[in-house]
Amino acid sequence: MLLGILKEAISVEIYGREYYSIFSELVEDEKAQAVFMGLARDEGEHRELLEKEFRKVSGKPIDIAEMDEENRQKAKQIFPESLEPLGISETKDVLTLGIRTEKRSIELYSTGAQKTDIKSTKELFANLVHFEEEHKKTLEDALYYLEQEGSWYGYSPPTIEG
Repeated sequence: MLLGILKEAISVEIYGREYYSIFSELVEDEKAQAVFMGLARDEGEHRELLEKEFRKVSGKPIDIAEMDEENRQKAKQIFPESLEPLGISETKDVLTLGIRTEKRSIELYSTGAQKTDIKSTKELFANLVHFEEEHKKTLEDALYYLEQEGSWYGYSPPTIEG
């Protein structure tokens, strides 16, 4: 059961890395780009930690190729085909999906920590809960500012004059 949780966690982190990487390319503001590239980097680091733990627990490395491609495709399907900057409505949708994904990660890691007696795995899951809570807060803050002010991280929608 623990290996299944670790596989699911790796899958979620692959998806998150791809999702945030693509999103960072679709926002124009440099600060927003940096935030989402940071989130993508974090998810990549989480994946590596989970893969190491999987190898430690199972005694063998995980076959990642199929899982990697599947999750990259899932993430790409969320975004429009063209890589044009997103409008406010699309951006809100993307942020909302990111928040839901972070909540799912928090639940997965919390449950995983409760279901294992392996100290290193329990500690890893507890640390990941903390990181994912920070990610969720970052996304919630971005969504809040976007909804309140129509802008976020310095991005303002174009206005029509006249």
